Amino acid sequence: MTIMASNKKSAQDFLTGVFDSYASPVLRLDNNAHLTGLNDAGIGLAASLNGEPGIPLMPAMVQMAVKARSAGRAQTRLFTLPDTGRQIEFLMLPQSDGSQLMIGRDATLESNIRIALTESRTRFKDLVDVAADFAWETDKDGRFSYISARGALGYQPEELLGQSPESLLMAPETAPSPLPFHANGTLRNVELWVRTHKGDAACILISAMSIPGGDNQLSGARGIAIDVTEERHRQSELARLKIRERLVAYIVDALRNEVAPEDMLHAAATALGRSTSADSCIVQVREQNGPALEFVAYGAAPDPNLVERALDHIQDEKSLVSGQIDRHHYLGISTGYGGVKNGSILLWRSDMTADWDEDERALLKAVEPQFGIVFRQITDQHELERLSRTDELTGLGNRRAFIEDLKREIQRYERTGVNGALLYMDLDNFKPINDDFGHEKGDEALTQIGRIITSSTRTYDLVCRLGGDEFAAWLEGADEKIAKSRANTFLEKLNAWRRENLGESNQFGMSIGIALFTAGQNESVDGLIARADAAMYNAKKCGKNGIVFAADSDQGKKTDGSQ
Repeated sequence: MTIMASNKKSAQDFLTGVFDSYASPVLRLDNNAHLTGLNDAGIGLAASLNGEPGIPLMPAMVQMAVKARSAGRAQTRLFTLPDTGRQIEFLMLPQSDGSQLMIGRDATLESNIRIALTESRTRFKDLVDVAADFAWETDKDGRFSYISARGALGYQPEELLGQSPESLLMAPETAPSPLPFHANGTLRNVELWVRTHKGDAACILISAMSIPGGDNQLSGARGIAIDVTEERHRQSELARLKIRERLVAYIVDALRNEVAPEDMLHAAATALGRSTSADSCIVQVREQNGPALEFVAYGAAPDPNLVERALDHIQDEKSLVSGQIDRHHYLGISTGYGGVKNGSILLWRSDMTADWDEDERALLKAVEPQFGIVFRQITDQHELERLSRTDELTGLGNRRAFIEDLKREIQRYERTGVNGALLYMDLDNFKPINDDFGHEKGDEALTQIGRIITSSTRTYDLVCRLGGDEFAAWLEGADEKIAKSRANTFLEKLNAWRRENLGESNQFGMSIGIALFTAGQNESVDGLIARADAAMYNAKKCGKNGIVFAADSDQGKKTDGSQ
């Protein structure tokens, strides 16, 4: 549509009075939707609608006019001017003569405000979503009046609206007063433990401010909440780990600061028992598939039979073991080093209401490798001690072990009044066996002598290989008759082996000297051995392969195996 100058002038003449003074555009269209008049505010708009290419408004206006005329009622539509971005809202009013009046209103500011509000709300929502797990408001009665759209603590918003925040508290007696949901002023990062929809405990940090109302009264409060449960659990776990590390260091120090194995184990058992508040801590060191080497207990240990049952259970398992025996709680673990079990640790608690918690279980698992190392050191020490006291060929005690043990026994016999007999034995014609039959046969002969003596004595008697072809036996409580009987048994068994393995003519035998010990005489071990040794040499002087008592040595009296 083209607007001629004459038409503009007639339109201006037509639109007088109220429309001339109207600040927004006013246009008049004939029944063909041609522009027939406009006010001053509409002139600029008409110029932009003067059929210039790229102007989409005129077809839309024509469409609006046709719709208004067809409907017979006013139509409203918002137009955006492409050249300026202004937004004009037009009201199309059909007239009785078929013409139509278009009254415009600049809606640019209103639209911008609406867009700004929308952006502000979106920005606020985005910030709340990023900065908090949920936002909330309470009314003047202290009940939830608003919960952000995604809910809170697993609850849907409608589940909390109208509810009192106190219903969420996990432990009301420990909650701050007043609650941050009833803030009077501004609060920041108030910690609160609450109950989730599933009933779990959750820790939230609340920042809040009061909502002012009329007459200097508050109409409620609003704020945000952040769920810090995982962080608090991590902090708690970290604190427990630090405590556990200190306890482990304390127990390890107890192991390292002692030298003697028994003192070392007792210190460690004490440290572990105190660290776990156990009634008792029992430590047992074992050789592989062997007997217990050390047994140390801290605290009030229960009945030994109950302890043994628990230890048996622990030894059969590869990991941490807990259980109950006779209304007692126990917690234990088998120890090892290099894949080999070498002991057990047993914690005992009589209180049936106090089971072992995860920290105590973790502590026991943490110190097990350290105990395993120490146990290995102890078993190695025992093995070295055993080797240092054992004759490698025969498996009997050696001279060192025999003298140490005999001194200890003699001291005990002096106190108790028990007598005994010492048999000192030296092989006769042993060198020819090595020369004629070889050293392997000689070793066999020595081993056999050890077996003969061991099989003919009691488990609590002392038997040893003093060195070379010399042996000794201590017979607890033996008198002359018993000592002579044992010596004759040795000779009989040796002669039987000789005939079977070396031949009837072989002169292999054994000379035995016997010294009787009488309690109360204060005889030293060295003196006792010297007497038995001298009696043995007298047996050799008397023809070998016989028995001589130390009391008869001066007369050279000999008793052979046939007597």
